[in-house]
Amino acid sequence: MYLPARNGRSAALLLSASIVTVLAGGLTGCSLLHPYASCEGSEPRLKEMASLAILDAKPPQASPPAGYTEVESACDDDSSGDAWLSAERLYSSKQSKAEILEHYTKAAAADGWKLEEDTSPRRAPADVAGLCFSKGGDGNAMMLTVTFPTGDKYRPAPDFGAGTGVGILVGAEIDGSPTPCWD
Repeated sequence: MYLPARNGRSAALLLSASIVTVLAGGLTGCSLLHPYASCEGSEPRLKEMASLAILDAKPPQASPPAGYTEVESACDDDSSGDAWLSAERLYSSKQSKAEILEHYTKAAAADGWKLEEDTSPRRAPADVAGLCFSKGGDGNAMMLTVTFPTGDKYRPAPDFGAGTGVGILVGAEIDGSPTPCWD
């Protein structure tokens, strides 16, 4: 499963927190403890995320590539920051990217997801960057991304055939705090 980089993280903030933690541990003589939440106890939330209806809202005539027929969920606590939960589904679609984006804009809205616009002057078009939606509030926030992945980020590489690869990923911080879609 491919785990995309989490947007909205400030490297300076994380570096500052790490330095303070190291200094505090050194000054008090205590052992250095990881200051962020781990994946421990994340199974119920991962199961809930993997069962979200939006992951099964495939475009008309789309199908999962061989070897990727199920939702894949994971908890990543190896990177800096709190553990990151994700549930992902891949499809291959014969529709155009514009039709796929329209499909997911409607399906996500019908399921209570809010489209988050990228307002950066350097933003890429949606058919390149994909779409990002948010749902929930502090404590149960999630984000949903719709992207057009290539097989090189997955092992084994999915075969999208003559169709367009479509990645649908629901992600969340372990504590359910909101995560911005765009930097």
